[in-house]
Amino acid sequence: MNLITRAYISMVTRRDAFLASLHEEKSLRDDERGVAPIVATILILLIVILMVAVFYEKISEYFSALIEKIFGTNGTNAGSMNTSDFGG
Repeated sequence: MNLITRAYISMVTRRDAFLASLHEEKSLRDDERGVAPIVATILILLIVILMVAVFYEKISEYFSALIEKIFGTNGTNAGSMNTSDFGG
């Protein structure tokens, strides 16, 4: 084989490898499986955290009213227990 023939074969081999890599990238780009589950989970968590941050005042008012309704206090002694309540 002479020099020109070897150069031609090398060029054709490189061209075929390049075209094959373009075809692989196109098939990866056309993949329609969607986003990874971990990405979706992180997005949902970020949305929930953002909603809590936006509605924090309303949520805290709701839970304060709920605690007051359940315990009959404003939440200041919610953790304290009196033993006389249990007969002791």
